[in-house]
Amino acid sequence: MSVDLSAWPEEARPLARRILAFIEGSLRGRPSEPFEELALALHRFQARRCPVRASLTEGPVDRLVDIPAIPVGLFKDLPVGTLPPDAPGIRFLTSGTTLGGRGEHRMRSDALYLHGAVSWARRCLPTWPTKTVNLLLDPAEHPTSSLSHMVAAFAPKQSWHLGPRGIDAEGFRRALAQGPAFVGATSFALAALLQRDPSPLPPGCTLMITGGFKGHTTDLDQDSLYDQAATHLRPAELVTEYGMTELSSQLWGRPDTAYRPPPWLRAIVIDPVTEEPMPCGEAGQLRFVDLCNLDGSVAIETLDQGILSEDGSVALLGRLPEAPVRGCSLTVEEAWMTREDPTR
Repeated sequence: MSVDLSAWPEEARPLARRILAFIEGSLRGRPSEPFEELALALHRFQARRCPVRASLTEGPVDRLVDIPAIPVGLFKDLPVGTLPPDAPGIRFLTSGTTLGGRGEHRMRSDALYLHGAVSWARRCLPTWPTKTVNLLLDPAEHPTSSLSHMVAAFAPKQSWHLGPRGIDAEGFRRALAQGPAFVGATSFALAALLQRDPSPLPPGCTLMITGGFKGHTTDLDQDSLYDQAATHLRPAELVTEYGMTELSSQLWGRPDTAYRPPPWLRAIVIDPVTEEPMPCGEAGQLRFVDLCNLDGSVAIETLDQGILSEDGSVALLGRLPEAPVRGCSLTVEEAWMTREDPTR
């Protein structure tokens, strides 16, 4: 697959080519170089060009665990990333925190982002779609939604049935009447569909659920949503997706399994008090090192809890206590209440 790297300046292209080579090599089981080596190179590149990263760097950074992780909350307060304010590029907005401010993730191009996203989705989805019918925001109307931007790359034929006024259940069902499809949905939008029209999907559909419920006005929890979706909608396959605007890579799973990151995304679980790495099998705060995050932050610190397995997969445990509520489903609920532009 050809990837156009021309949007990056000359000094960034060698690093972009290394990232691309790592993606291609790791998909074949032969990474082009050690993960840590490339992550450290990304940190050094960003520290020279991103004042936020530079300000968080104290002393030498020689190991993966020493790379400063930028907290997701800083994305709404400070200009995280290497792009000058007037540089052209792609702009994604975070969902905010219960009607609060939104952060920004800017990248010169979506070429690496989409190459990594599509490559890993192809490995994780049971079948690759030719059509998507989505309970997600239309990216043509909401170009700052990273989730919709990703799903739009999955198939040339697509339709979108979520907006500031809620779900378009009738249009959703009409689009599905034309045959099986990949169905992308946030948890909150899917809960709304189950309340209005819980009839089965056409045979052969794959249903993707992303986002959680914390902070929402709904009686469902995540496990109940999965059970109801399987019982009433009866998809041929039910998959789950975990991502965030601040990242450029996504994790995929199923309701009864941990989330699998791509080889170019590494999860680290830390003690939220001491910030020391936790052993596999113990719960803690999640950090991610993302080799696709060339223009943003190679390492971010989330407000989510999880458990890391020996194979690198992650079991999510929800938000840290007292953490602000945020996420793609929350943005939809905010939009319904405020009629603002919802994003991931």
